[in-house]
Amino acid sequence: MDLDRIPLIGMLVRRMEFLGARQRVIAQNVANADTPGYKPRDVTEDSFARHVAREMGPGQSSSAPSSPSALQATNAAHLSGTLAERGAATRRSERQDDYETSPSGNAVVLEEEMARLADNQMNYDTITGIYRKQVQMLKTALRGPGSSA
Repeated sequence: MDLDRIPLIGMLVRRMEFLGARQRVIAQNVANADTPGYKPRDVTEDSFARHVAREMGPGQSSSAPSSPSALQATNAAHLSGTLAERGAATRRSERQDDYETSPSGNAVVLEEEMARLADNQMNYDTITGIYRKQVQMLKTALRGPGSSA
C-alpha cells in the first residue's frame, strides 16, 4: 500500500520535502557567506489551504456547507480564512531583502541564517514526529484486536 495516497501522510511527506529543500538553500547561503556579491535566498511555500485542497482531490471542497464539520460565515464581519487576498506564497526560491550588506556586496547574515536553520530543523522534527505517530497508528489498526507486539 502506498502511504502517500492517505491525505494526511501525503501532506506530511510534501512538507518534509519542502523543509529538506529549504535546508539545502540555507546551507548554500551559509556556504556562500564570504562570496562577494552573493545574495541570500530562501524557499517559500504554498499556503496550507492549497495543500488541503490538493490532498482532498477534485470536487471535494473543504468549505462545502454540506459538510457537518465545515465552518460557515454567519456574519459579514467574519474572516474568510483564505490567503488568496493577501497573495499566498508559492513554493520557489527567491532572493531576500538586503538589510545588511558587507563591503564586498555580500548580504548573508550568518546569525539570521542560523536562526532560519534552527527554525527549519524544529519544523522538520515536528513533522517527522507526527509522521511516525500516524504510521504507528496505522500499524496498530492493521494488527487488529487481540494482536500483540
